[in-house]
Amino acid sequence: MSDHHLFPFTPRGLLERAVKQANALDPDLVLLGGDYVCADVESIRELAPILGRLNAKYGVFAVQGNYDCALGPELIRSQLAMQSIEVLVNRGLHVGPIAGRLFLAGLDSVLEGVPDPIRAFGSYREGDMALALVHEPDYFPMLVGLTPAELQLAGHSHGGQVRLPGLGPVILPRWGRIYYAGLYELSGHFVYTGRGLGMVGLPLRFDCPPELSEITLEAV
Repeated sequence: MSDHHLFPFTPRGLLERAVKQANALDPDLVLLGGDYVCADVESIRELAPILGRLNAKYGVFAVQGNYDCALGPELIRSQLAMQSIEVLVNRGLHVGPIAGRLFLAGLDSVLEGVPDPIRAFGSYREGDMALALVHEPDYFPMLVGLTPAELQLAGHSHGGQVRLPGLGPVILPRWGRIYYAGLYELSGHFVYTGRGLGMVGLPLRFDCPPELSEITLEAV
């Protein structure tokens, strides 16, 4: 889940329904890709309890997006922490079963923070399956050049939010113009960019509905 952007254009009800749908999937992990707020950082006080209803067997983890870092990262982190949602800022950890080898790294926002992939992967062990949560998808080539990440999960672009049939997105943000929606591969590494849930700039989506993504990892 990413790009909640609660208020002024994204209604609370949409996000509450997304949380219910996520719980219905009975997930092992829930990962939040950033940009929880839009115009006012104080809206996190209303959003955080909604996100606190998320249930996942091995926990709920998050990173911050550019809006979060620009408007008030400390408040974002503290409000999510109150809901037992751990915000990863250039930090990684092993998640899942105790004997498992799934390593999750979360990076700071590329646009408004200071991403440090080397620090984030500091506790990675050879042989782990490395998963990275990075808000901006176009950081992908740099990430795989510096780290053992096999899959990056991202948001940021909203999939364009407004797409014209036959032409594609009308506007895409910086660091979200190449890998802007769906699954991409680069030299055996993958990035998946979700369309997100909320809206900014305009109170509408066109040919680009909100997205809650279910991803299944299989051992090989």
